[in-house]
Amino acid sequence: MRNIIQSLLCLLFVAGSIAAAQAQPGRGGMGMDPEKRAEQQTAAMTEKLSLSEAQSAKVKEINLKYAQKAKEMRDNASGDREAMRASMVAMRQEQEKELQTVLTEEQWQQWLKIREEQKENRSERRDKAKDKKKKKPEGSENR
Repeated sequence: MRNIIQSLLCLLFVAGSIAAAQAQPGRGGMGMDPEKRAEQQTAAMTEKLSLSEAQSAKVKEINLKYAQKAKEMRDNASGDREAMRASMVAMRQEQEKELQTVLTEEQWQQWLKIREEQKENRSERRDKAKDKKKKKPEGSENR
């Protein structure tokens, strides 16, 4: 009887851990709804670019608009990754044009620098991930 109770408790613990892990949104905010994503982006921009309250409000509107568009694009994706990527790039360019009208020239230059650093960081992470895949020992894919 004692073993049965211990086994059940162990099973419940494992099941609960798995359920909790699956409920967590993905890294980078992919699991975030557009409102939370826009809020997070706006907070980061407000801090890094020292936006005024008026600028912050306008930036939040822009970020929300494009976060909603991006979600719609992902939800309606047909599986053609290149077409999806091209649409996202075009949408991002539209967003940047709108942001440029809100930011001062100094803030805009600072924003371009931040975006370039983010791009470099993504590239480095991607390269590291590729290196890890190459270094995997033979037969490790079957585990």
